Amino acid sequence: MIRASSQEDLTMGRIKHYAAIAGRTLTRTPLPNFVYEIGFGKVRIVKPPAPVQKRHAIDIELLNRTRTVWLDKHKADRGIIVYLHGGSYMAGPFVGDWEWLSKQVDARECAGLLIDYRYGPDYMHPTALEDTFEVIKGLSHQGLITQGNWAVAGHQSGAGLALSLASLVNTRVDGGLANVEAKPAGIVLMNPLLDLEFTNLELSETNQHDPVHERRIMQLAAKKYAGRTPLDDPALSPLNGDLQGLPPVHLSVGTKDLFLTDSRIVTHQFEREGIDLTYREIPGKISVNPRLRRGADMARLLEEQGEFLEANLAETPGK
Repeated sequence: MIRASSQEDLTMGRIKHYAAIAGRTLTRTPLPNFVYEIGFGKVRIVKPPAPVQKRHAIDIELLNRTRTVWLDKHKADRGIIVYLHGGSYMAGPFVGDWEWLSKQVDARECAGLLIDYRYGPDYMHPTALEDTFEVIKGLSHQGLITQGNWAVAGHQSGAGLALSLASLVNTRVDGGLANVEAKPAGIVLMNPLLDLEFTNLELSETNQHDPVHERRIMQLAAKKYAGRTPLDDPALSPLNGDLQGLPPVHLSVGTKDLFLTDSRIVTHQFEREGIDLTYREIPGKISVNPRLRRGADMARLLEEQGEFLEANLAETPGK
């Protein structure tokens, strides 16, 4: 009986060993592109989830042909948090995007605005940037957005877009997109997608075992959205752009997020330009789509982001 039991244990051990090898092989083996494309655009929460709808007055508006969703628009005189969702320019918004905006609007007792910008594969660059800029320009003309009464925030691709938007708003241009006088009071970036060439994805700082599927999805999405635009174009990859004269920035990233290295690189650029920067790294990942991360680390980060928004929006002239 002892010998039979030992043989069974040995057999089960081998089965588990080979199953583990098979699992690792599947997670590290690239799949055909069409497999990755199947999910693009399928995860899209166009309306706030029920808990968010219960907590806020919801207004859906078309601003300069771009769909936007307000949380508590009637509180816009207390400040506006403009939010740009993640999704690698191919999906979103997600539940986590709505949750984040709801929590910060509650904490600040102000208005929140999610810009539902258009993205790939149906729309290519610079559609997302033009959509977000036209919304800001429209709100500026309406007098809802004024100097310092708004902040812009984003996660992943939305964070990269937020940085591109702030750089564009901060720059006077001749022709093309017009300058907006109302500058944001602050920028909140979470695990930002800043380089669509993904120059630094091969680095091992995230301690992940070759996140091949995540990397392949990102690279495919970048090419689909960029179209004929070079991936290193600063309007697509703000890591390559002019970061002078930006308002205060709060940047956070997880130690296992794919863009950890880019976040560390851009902090040095912010410091060189004299940007007022708050930088935080938290264990693990910022979010596990489609929801926000749970736990004490994330709770502290949300609280700190709220304090950052409070401190900067509180400086609005005339408040």
